[in-house]
Amino acid sequence: MSKFLLGHCILIFSFFFTSVLWADDQNNSFSDEELRKMLFGDNSSDNLNENKTRKAHWISSYSGETGAGYSDNPLYGPFIHQEAAYVESSLEAFFLREGDSEYFTYLYLFGEGKAFDALPEHKTSTIILGQFEHAYTPDGSAQSYGFRLRQVYYDQGFDFSELGLPNSMNVRSNKSEFIPYLSKKFSEQLKITIQLAKGLEDFKVITDDNSDTGISLSLDGSTDYLDWKLESEFTEKKYKERPKRNGDGSLLSTESLHTKRMGLSLKLKKDFELPLFNSSNAKIQWTALKDNAGGYYDFKKIAFSLEQEFEFSKYKIDLNIGATETVYDERMISTGSRFERQSMLLGTTCTRAVNEQIDAYFKWSREEDFSNVRDYEYHANFWSIGIAWDL
Repeated sequence: MSKFLLGHCILIFSFFFTSVLWADDQNNSFSDEELRKMLFGDNSSDNLNENKTRKAHWISSYSGETGAGYSDNPLYGPFIHQEAAYVESSLEAFFLREGDSEYFTYLYLFGEGKAFDALPEHKTSTIILGQFEHAYTPDGSAQSYGFRLRQVYYDQGFDFSELGLPNSMNVRSNKSEFIPYLSKKFSEQLKITIQLAKGLEDFKVITDDNSDTGISLSLDGSTDYLDWKLESEFTEKKYKERPKRNGDGSLLSTESLHTKRMGLSLKLKKDFELPLFNSSNAKIQWTALKDNAGGYYDFKKIAFSLEQEFEFSKYKIDLNIGATETVYDERMISTGSRFERQSMLLGTTCTRAVNEQIDAYFKWSREEDFSNVRDYEYHANFWSIGIAWDL
């Protein structure tokens, strides 16, 4: 490994270790049941009830990954592909407060980054997420009241040549969210949750700052065969400086743009009691967006994803595939057809246990966008190997 890669590996590892301890996810929001199971196993509910009278204390859990890899197009450029080797590192931490079964409090911290060798203007890509959640469930009640505080920092280099901007640039943003919610259990197999969300996003380099307000309703259920979740959402976003445009892209006015997004999704999960298959996850999602201008941003999108876990001997394999189709309502291209985009994501992760706390891994992922406009077509592959650990 070159001195560049070694130095940046140490730099990234130190940076994320500091962020995990002192600072605030791919937007990760876990349910109470999921967090308890990850930290305490299947008997978590019994453990919490037993500790009801104990003095409250914090339980922590840490995990991370460190590795090296190579990408044939890390800036996702449609025309210019700049290959680069990189080192990658990630850290995540859970801090769960235990001691009273009526209250559920945790802090989740996650940091992930890559340092690239051959991209002097875009040396790193970074995402840092912090989420705090507190919930109250009165004894004997089927209702829970809670809120989440979430902070996400994002820094990624892109090729923006198709937009008339400099050939490549980094997109950096900070987003803060406050999410109060109310959930009610009708039975052990059925739960409904309603939540509100208020977010503020601040961009660096580009002027796309915005605020959004949303509401969502979800229904979680399980049967003897599978678990499922049905969710609907509505979000209104107000931009500070993005101007209004006509359907052909021409400037309509300098007034700030507002958009409204509606979504509906269904998630399915099946656990298998078979020697080879572990679990399957599937999700289908429909999204529609409308702006308050000439329809330049209006679209309808359908997305599907599937994830399958396998395990044999000492190896665990995770395969995933995703596909998305987006059709714009008013936006036209030079041929007179409506603008369309299709996306595909393929990936696999193979891990092998080294000991009880350390796994070796190999990862590959491919992102590809298709469109009826050549400027929006690209593909990018990422390969990496490394170790993952848990404490």
